Amino acid sequence: MITYFPWSEAVLKECLAVHDKGGMATLDLELTAKCTSASCVYCDSRPNVGARYPDELNLRETENLLEQGKKLGLRWVFSCGLGEPLEDRKFMGFIEKAASLNIRVSLFTNGIAIDGNMARWLRDNRVCLIVKLDSLVEETFDTLLGKKGTARKVYRAVEELLAAGYGADGSGPTELAFSIVPTKLSLGGIGPVVQYAKEHNVFPSVGELEQAGRALERNAYQGMAVDGAGLASLKREVEGLLWKGYTRPICPAIVTGVHIDNIGKCVVDRETGLNCKWFLLREPLVKEIGSVRSQDLADLFEKVRAYRKKCFERNENGLRRCAGVEYVFGGCGGSPSKIVRIAREHV
Repeated sequence: MITYFPWSEAVLKECLAVHDKGGMATLDLELTAKCTSASCVYCDSRPNVGARYPDELNLRETENLLEQGKKLGLRWVFSCGLGEPLEDRKFMGFIEKAASLNIRVSLFTNGIAIDGNMARWLRDNRVCLIVKLDSLVEETFDTLLGKKGTARKVYRAVEELLAAGYGADGSGPTELAFSIVPTKLSLGGIGPVVQYAKEHNVFPSVGELEQAGRALERNAYQGMAVDGAGLASLKREVEGLLWKGYTRPICPAIVTGVHIDNIGKCVVDRETGLNCKWFLLREPLVKEIGSVRSQDLADLFEKVRAYRKKCFERNENGLRRCAGVEYVFGGCGGSPSKIVRIAREHV
């Protein structure tokens, strides 16, 4: 069984243990809205992605977050939203600071900016990566990426990452995952992507299209989304290639730590108080807790925990709606019902 290390049971248990003792094990951090490509047809960050915000957190501010977090027990930074982090001018300094503090980083990237040198640097700094890879058919993937010639850049990036040692020999959890989103255009080619991942000890993270961002423009979601029967058939195919009961694992950052956006706001899901804005695969409904520019991280963490506890004590209708949601492959960061159950046990 292939396991993406940041989503492994071992890391989840470690983070929950820190959380139960009052510590802050994870930081869910958006680095930038900048994305040169800014053309993926189902980008969930639309229309707020493409150009860097003028008031984004600077390097010193993000380093300060890491320093404050370390004192609170920070083990992991998860960055999987908004723009392309490798295009952020503070990216390398941030990663090196995290490495110096022995804080691991899990990063979502389109991979376009990864060449051989970058792949080796990422590996040397122990960065775990989730790379978008929806299809091995260049024309299909280019269509989904919204720009001709982009697929080749992603394929080259994957080759460089494998050459740098990602995937390795399969003797333990992998530090590389592929984000694979089935659409009507790519459905028939998902199996080969999963097989390719399996052959290289890469975790294939298959998950449904989100009803958010650009996918909602001009009824694009209806034109791209695979129906239930199609997803069920794909699930059987994926299980045949991998293992029975395949699903997306739980991301520890959803139920522990805090979420900080690219301008320093601390936000949570409005109904549950959980950190992920997309775990229900819908346009985010958020509650702003405060800002790192005016409050200490420790204070924000305690306010997040208090808000979440209030949600779990008083918002039973909202929680039942979330706990009753199931997706064929799990939601963003895992099964919503399991996420709510774990959060309830550790609130």
